Amino acid sequence: MKKLFYWCSLAFLAACVAGCGKESETVAETPPAPVEAPSFDDLMRTGLSAIAQKDAAAAAEAAAKALELQSESAEARLLAGQAACLKQDYEQARAQFAAIIKEKSLPDALRAKAYAGMGTIEFVQHDVDASRISFFQARRLDYRNAAAWYYLGLIYRDVYRFYEAAEEHFRMFARLSKPDDERAKKVNYEIVPELRRTLAAIAAARPGASTSKPNQAATLIQEAQALEDKKQLTAATKKYAAAFAADPQSYAAALGYARLVRRTDKTKEGVRKAILAYRAAIDQKPAVQKTYLEVARLARENQYWVQAVEIMNRAIAHDPQNKEALDQLIGALIKAGNGKLAAAWSEYRKDLGR
Repeated sequence: MKKLFYWCSLAFLAACVAGCGKESETVAETPPAPVEAPSFDDLMRTGLSAIAQKDAAAAAEAAAKALELQSESAEARLLAGQAACLKQDYEQARAQFAAIIKEKSLPDALRAKAYAGMGTIEFVQHDVDASRISFFQARRLDYRNAAAWYYLGLIYRDVYRFYEAAEEHFRMFARLSKPDDERAKKVNYEIVPELRRTLAAIAAARPGASTSKPNQAATLIQEAQALEDKKQLTAATKKYAAAFAADPQSYAAALGYARLVRRTDKTKEGVRKAILAYRAAIDQKPAVQKTYLEVARLARENQYWVQAVEIMNRAIAHDPQNKEALDQLIGALIKAGNGKLAAAWSEYRKDLGR
């Protein structure tokens, strides 16, 4: 009993010291320790975590507080732009990304993220050409910018139908992503296999694909080359035509025929045949830039500006830093009456240097 009283007395004494009893003496409270305000780094971590969880409000709040602490921080601006994107406040997002993009003294990887953010906005607002340029800029500054590769894959698959380029971009995105990334898994196990099936179906549907005779075509190509060496161009053209008919999927046959028709037949029909043959060659080896450049020159010589734009768009899908291809594209756009887009491409081309 004495022990219970002892512990109750201690409890009562503690309550009194805390100032809980009405009759007790007032004892000065120990002020609570001040809550330490989150640091800039803490706010950035919070904001990035919120972005990952798609919590736009939390990300925007963290970004705003970070900017209060460091108003000139490009990293905080980037976070603010990403948060604005999530909120679909695209005007605010553009402003934040543009402020980073124009400051060329910033690290390339940081500016690449801003370009990727800008490209994403342009993509969702259906400004595909501007979007593509922004993603190219992101890749130019940081080749490992996964977002740029992913969105370019979408553009080439869904807008341009450049399926080889789409596959190339999706595969690179997957390589740059973590193995457990859900989007990367979808790319590897769904998107890429579907693209391969599409390409196989397109190849099988080409006229003559099911009855092609590659061995016969190879012999005819050798004969055509021998005749060409002897300057017997008419006979060589016929041999290339026969080789192309024997195997419509022969790059050498299509290219040889296209080149000789271009040299020997200057009529509109001749130009049409040459362009079709060049396109067939491109279908077989879409990454070979010289084929695009040859057919683009042919289109330019005959003032087929719209076709030249289409051809060079496909060329830069495989090599966006090919300066000659870009010059061809810009010139064709100007002649086709699209000066605004030509100016946008010119800005990108300028950043590549001479």
